Amino acid sequence: MKIFDTAPKPGMPIRHSTFYKAIVRMAKAWEKLAVANGHVDWTNGMPTIVVDSASSEMDYSDYAFGFTLNPDGDNAAEVGVNAGKVRHGTRTAVSVSSAKIVCSNQTWIFVAYTYGSTGTISSSASEPVDTETVHNHALYLVTIASGVASVESGDIKHLGDIFIPGAFA
Repeated sequence: MKIFDTAPKPGMPIRHSTFYKAIVRMAKAWEKLAVANGHVDWTNGMPTIVVDSASSEMDYSDYAFGFTLNPDGDNAAEVGVNAGKVRHGTRTAVSVSSAKIVCSNQTWIFVAYTYGSTGTISSSASEPVDTETVHNHALYLVTIASGVASVESGDIKHLGDIFIPGAFA
C-alpha cells in the first residue's frame, strides 16, 4: 500500500488533498492491521499487537545450528543440535557436525571454532568467551524445569550458518 501518491513538498499546507488521501489510507491500514500468529487488541482505542503463544511455535530444527528438544524421545533434558558451517572470510567453510547434548539448568550451547581449522558444538555452564585462537559463538541458552529442557525465544542467540568477516583473526 502506498500512503502518498506523490511526496509532499516542503511548505505544502496540511489541508492539501495529498495529506487528506494519505490520512485516509493510514486509517484503512490501521483498521485492517493483522498479525501473523497473533491479533490486535484495540483496548481504549489504542492498538496493541499480541502474539498468541499457542500459534507462534516455530520449528527451529529446520535451520543450520537449529535445535530439537528431546530428539530421541528418551531424555527430556537432551537437546539435538543440527550441523552447520562456519564461513570465515575467503577461507574454505568449516563444516561442524551435529551433536546431542544433555543439559542442566542454564546450559549454554555454542560453536567452538578454531580459527581457520575446525569447529565443534560444545556446552558450558557459563556464557562462552572467545580466546586468542578460538571463537566461541553462542547459539542458545537452555533452561531445565522439572527435568525438561526448553529454549525461550529470547534465549536464542543465533540460527543458521556463522559468518565471520575475514578481517577478524
